[in-house]
Amino acid sequence: MRVVFLTPEYVTKTSADGGLANYIKKTAKALSLRGCDVWVFVVADRDTIWQDEMVTVCEVKRKVFWLQMLSIFPFTGLIQVLNQLISSRRVAKKYWEIHKKKPFDIVQASSYMAPGYALLKNGKVPIVCRISSYSPVVRAAYGRKRSFGEYLSDWLEIRQVADAAASFAPSRFVSNIFFKVTGCEPAVIRTSMDIQEPILDYSFFNAHKPGFPYLLFFGTLSRIKGVDLLADVLPTIFERYGDLAVVFIGRDDGMSGGKKVFSHILESCEKYRERLFYHPALQKAHLYPFVANAEAILIPSRVDNYPNVCLEAQMFGKPVIGTYESSLDEMIVDGETGFLAKNADVESIKGAIEKFLNLTSEQRESMRLRIISHIEDIKREDRVGQLIDFYKEAINKFKVQHAGK
Repeated sequence: MRVVFLTPEYVTKTSADGGLANYIKKTAKALSLRGCDVWVFVVADRDTIWQDEMVTVCEVKRKVFWLQMLSIFPFTGLIQVLNQLISSRRVAKKYWEIHKKKPFDIVQASSYMAPGYALLKNGKVPIVCRISSYSPVVRAAYGRKRSFGEYLSDWLEIRQVADAAASFAPSRFVSNIFFKVTGCEPAVIRTSMDIQEPILDYSFFNAHKPGFPYLLFFGTLSRIKGVDLLADVLPTIFERYGDLAVVFIGRDDGMSGGKKVFSHILESCEKYRERLFYHPALQKAHLYPFVANAEAILIPSRVDNYPNVCLEAQMFGKPVIGTYESSLDEMIVDGETGFLAKNADVESIKGAIEKFLNLTSEQRESMRLRIISHIEDIKREDRVGQLIDFYKEAINKFKVQHAGK
């Protein structure tokens, strides 16, 4: 089966962060190991084709008309939508160029940024869509209102989902949101585990490890991930647990006023600065030692979509402290494989952290074993096989619908 992914981001040597990028990379690799010929078309800053092991990556240069269009459209939101449409057309042009040489069987586009919009209803190859998120909900979690340009961008995203041959989401949480918005109910196909044993490079960790036991947040520091809430959570935790540190690793997207999230936390925890640590996004081999040696992982998200970081934490047997009504409650059994707090509730998050910290060593070991058992159950589900079956069904339906055309 020849499979194409259309995406606005992908993991490269110079770019390590991005949940969608990491999902595409590991899923493409898993499919290639099942015998699929996998290509990734990614909107980028250059035009080039290169090999990522068995996966072929085709970078399609984005065309940006900021200066040319400012005199016509003074609103940057409109320019962003135009650039989104132009990028989609450029991806489609490159896709057809390669498809003509050797046809692909199926295309999977992300909902985010609608990179496959120009290929919808093409009549030659089925387009399926994986719902990365729903932008209005994400924007609300950031505390922002939609601009007119963002209304148009959201419409493209909805069309990418609703007009695809088939759509799916990794969480019931996001699937339900799209059902309410569009009336179509995407299937739920959970994100698979990494297929290879993780590589751990301790060189960075050994040079920067805290001198205390620590809790870890890794991912994007942002309001949507609930990291800003920790500014009100951690002073109490630090006061009650004098030998505890907290480490943050990832891109800091800042807050609505422009202040960095970690700076906001430092200001709230002025007395405990020596127990707070921050590192920008790290390559996996350097990140994983921090995960493997953490006491527990903090993911207090307002909104999420079956995040890779939770799977990665559980892969190391680490309890995750997450939130209800965010999709994390589909990944964590409260009190069994981690702890769940009320969404965006500072006191509840404090309580969940303290429940973990008050566990005895025997209780923590018991929880670790339950997490490992949970991960083994996930591996037996064969989620990559479920995705291949989804592709086959979409291809068969497409052939029936277009027979004789």
